[in-house]
Amino acid sequence: MESTFVLFGPAHVTVLILTVAIPVVLTAWVKYSRSATLDSRIALTLGTILLLNEGFSFFWKWHLGIIGWHNGLPMHLCDWATFTTAITCLWRQRWSYELSYFWGLAGTLQAVITPDLRYGFPEPSFFIFFLSHSGLVATILYLTFAFPLRPTWASIPRAYGWLLVYAACAGMVDWLLSVNYGYLRAKPAGASLLDYFGPWPWYIPVTTLLALAFFVIYYLPFAAIDAVRQCRSRRSGMSET
Repeated sequence: MESTFVLFGPAHVTVLILTVAIPVVLTAWVKYSRSATLDSRIALTLGTILLLNEGFSFFWKWHLGIIGWHNGLPMHLCDWATFTTAITCLWRQRWSYELSYFWGLAGTLQAVITPDLRYGFPEPSFFIFFLSHSGLVATILYLTFAFPLRPTWASIPRAYGWLLVYAACAGMVDWLLSVNYGYLRAKPAGASLLDYFGPWPWYIPVTTLLALAFFVIYYLPFAAIDAVRQCRSRRSGMSET
């Protein structure tokens, strides 16, 4: 008998906890380890898991006989974020990290909190979904905590500009194939944040503006850290004079 996904049920809550706990534990392991390459090996492992899960997701849909234009193309924002995160894990590219950080936390995190998911634990689709979404968020958090990687104010317009490029590409694919990548033609079947933003197409511009607000919010911790450091630097300079 197939298990049905329960929003904020025991399995979902466990996944939410692990999404935060795993990168924290891995970061602590790296910080207290004497290995000079452990951080890179963990990042490589996480990036490889994301890519393998992406491939297995396609295979599983084919195995079930449900593969089609509507779900067989890597055209959801989470798919694009998976590739940019894997690039960051492998090559430490700042541009790919910026996209991963803002797309993952502003977009994929919402999918972790309110998944568009039919099957629950222990169905394979449950693991595939959360490996690609929670695994993505956890990897981004690990890269942020364990490596000297961080966004800047200039990262926000760059990430937002590429988000609009993604939306244009997804919209074109949706129009050509009559599919719904990026939820640009219809809202998710399950409950989601989009339910509060009005009917189609009005929720699309609202979501676009909200994404920019989320980008700013997710940058604020770094802005606060910079402000504290500048304050300390000024005090140190005043004490020396």
